Amino acid sequence: MTNLLSIVMSGIFAQSTLVPAPSQTAPIVIEHATIHTAVRGAPVLQDGFIILDGGKIVALGEGEARAAGGGPPPLNAQRIDAKGTHLTPGFISTATTLGLIETGAVRATDDRTEHGAFHPEVSAWVAINPDSDLIPVARLGGVLLALVFPQGGSVSGEASLIRLSGWTTEELAVVPDAGTIIRWPATEPAPRWYTTKNAAEQEKERRLAMQAIDKFFDEAKEYSRARKADQLLPLDLRFERLLDVLDGTRPLFIEAASAGQIESAILWAVDRAMRPIIVGGQGAPAVSDLLVAQNVPVIVSGVLRLPRFAHDEYDAAYTLPARLAAKGVEVAIATGDESSNDRNLVHHAAMAVAYGLPREEALGAITRVPAELCGAGGQYGVVAIGKSATILLHDGDPLEVKTSVRRAWLDGREIELASHQTQLKSKYEKKYGPQGGGATTGGAVPAGPPAQSKPSHPPASTSR
Repeated sequence: MTNLLSIVMSGIFAQSTLVPAPSQTAPIVIEHATIHTAVRGAPVLQDGFIILDGGKIVALGEGEARAAGGGPPPLNAQRIDAKGTHLTPGFISTATTLGLIETGAVRATDDRTEHGAFHPEVSAWVAINPDSDLIPVARLGGVLLALVFPQGGSVSGEASLIRLSGWTTEELAVVPDAGTIIRWPATEPAPRWYTTKNAAEQEKERRLAMQAIDKFFDEAKEYSRARKADQLLPLDLRFERLLDVLDGTRPLFIEAASAGQIESAILWAVDRAMRPIIVGGQGAPAVSDLLVAQNVPVIVSGVLRLPRFAHDEYDAAYTLPARLAAKGVEVAIATGDESSNDRNLVHHAAMAVAYGLPREEALGAITRVPAELCGAGGQYGVVAIGKSATILLHDGDPLEVKTSVRRAWLDGREIELASHQTQLKSKYEKKYGPQGGGATTGGAVPAGPPAQSKPSHPPASTSR
């Protein structure tokens, strides 16, 4: 009875009460903002304007707001004076399980893994919960898109890029099949305190795991050749999903941490003419020459973490993005954390800046680079004419810990920045505030149209 009750209650609390935003119906002019475009090498616009229409960015520049042809903005446009704020692209959380799990202790809300070692046919977007209460929490931290990874086994399945607003999984899906995830076996024995198996036993396990991976991909290659020769061959959905990974059309996301893992994974993938992307990357600086030579990007799984080894410098994780970028490696930044902490993505980028990564490169590592890696760079990741109107307005420098997101647009739709936590905060401000009315936190930008009840946004020092 207790287990049944916990499942029912977790299902209740896993349902967000927020309604997805309606489509944009009129042009929006945002002016006098500091605009960080995240375009590679582009300067920051100090007194910038942007015009959104039909879910797209149709004009962008500095000074007096003007339409793309140089004339005045549309007369029916909503105008927002954003003086004192910073505008950026929406953040993209990478290598996350957001939407696949709600409550770790309740199996019924956990769709991260599938049975078996090889299941490339599993697609993350199918199992996303559009009503997850963790999605509004992530949006409060500026995360408007997420590259969701299924987990488990050796070949975990298909990563999916989703937008964090929509009624159904179909509405959420942006790139359903962004790439296949493979978990690379360890290449060095783990220390004895970490395992009961000795080095010889661990090496035997590694060898067997590699043999299984080789066998599976060899069979996939043979299936590909046979399908080209005979279209009437019975379908194997596992191998069908790998066809455009085998020819390098879609990337192979390889989860690998140590230098040995990364080196062996890259050489293996390149030898098979596949396009690898390393996820994890703690040992990547030791093989940076190989990464650059083979043009292999790295998704750094967490900056706010402890050093991997006892002999590492105390700031090894903090400096990792800067060290890789200095070598010429393309870097994206992920939280490497549970999905409830996706809201802290920008803090990982900020720590990388504090330890040497150039400021605009850090912003690109959570916007432009993730979009490019999953094939959505033509639509998302930067503030530029013709791109999706997926943007954020911050009440200060976006890479400062005290800064909060004040307004957000996803494909031109203004997103309600609220969550279960902010709703409770608003409720009890009314109960315990002066004369029963709660104090509100002011922002530099006026609130949007009151399509729904919008509780005041919390300062950065409180839980988002």
